Amino acid sequence: MKKYIDKKLFYILLGYVLLYHIYLISRGIVLKLNNLGVYGRLNWKETIIDPLVTNLLIIPPVIILIILITKLTFDRHYKWKYVILIHFVLSMLYIITMYIFLYAYQIITNQKTLDSINIKDFFIEAVASSNLHFLGYVGFVSIIYCYYYINKIVKIELQKVQLTQQVTNARLEMLKAQLDPHFLFNTLHSISSLISLDPGKAQNMISYLGDLLREIIVIKHEDTIPLSRELVILEKYMEIMLIRFSDHLSIKIDIEDDVKNALIPSLMVQPIIENSIKHGYSAEHTDLEIKINIYKKKNNLVLEIENNGKILDKNKKRNEGIGIKNSIERLKTLYNTDYSFTFKTLKSKKGVITIIKIPLQY
Repeated sequence: MKKYIDKKLFYILLGYVLLYHIYLISRGIVLKLNNLGVYGRLNWKETIIDPLVTNLLIIPPVIILIILITKLTFDRHYKWKYVILIHFVLSMLYIITMYIFLYAYQIITNQKTLDSINIKDFFIEAVASSNLHFLGYVGFVSIIYCYYYINKIVKIELQKVQLTQQVTNARLEMLKAQLDPHFLFNTLHSISSLISLDPGKAQNMISYLGDLLREIIVIKHEDTIPLSRELVILEKYMEIMLIRFSDHLSIKIDIEDDVKNALIPSLMVQPIIENSIKHGYSAEHTDLEIKINIYKKKNNLVLEIENNGKILDKNKKRNEGIGIKNSIERLKTLYNTDYSFTFKTLKSKKGVITIIKIPLQY
């Protein structure tokens, strides 16, 4: 029985009955004190005790039965016309049942004798008060349906949230899974080009790569990390790039102190630097300087990655690489529309700046 009866719902319905009887008895007391209506002929036991005792005996099992039947119609998704018909018939049975128990109680307490009861009087009395009992039954059923519908809506909304989170997590995992081999491929390509030229530098790069991969594995399942942690990873990546490009590359970082614990998507800056190196170098731009500036602006964290290399080609998009596309997709997944990611040529026409704005979070 416990499996099919929701205790919370049962207590809500008992509370509904209790409030009704508080009103009923209070009304009876006022009428009896003023000797009005039928209460003028009743004693205090009949005014207060009898309604409580009879209903405490009758209502709880009736409530359990109504819950079971209503849940059955709810779970089986019966058509409304059948639901209304079922409850109409049950409401009539409820009224008859209430009076059967009431008469039984009156016989037990010697208020009536079995010989004094006839079927005609029974049905007349039942019909006379049927409107109140019918409304009582409708009240029970309405509360039950509201309870189950609210629970169903809450459950659906919770499932939607959980599903959305699962989809988001799956999407982020997919994007990070794409980024890892892409990044590793590019780094290994850089190492391979140094093996024959400078084995010592190639060996150092392999050591830095090992440290870098260790850090990446640690944060693999973290969607966002503190900026300070991102900088540790970025530093190891920059060591590799500085060895690769030697005196032809310099990287400067300027970060406000109060944003070092701000959360950013993991491995967000590295693809931008990689993109700057890839597209910034040209025959006219052999010495590349990259500046990273990170600061707070109102409620946003702003990341600026600037280089003095080749300017943007108007006929060609600069974000065609998998690393940049991946970064934009991750921003979209994490922040929906609450972010911006832009490339533009510097006003001096001496390089390109990438600006990322995301919500400031800690």
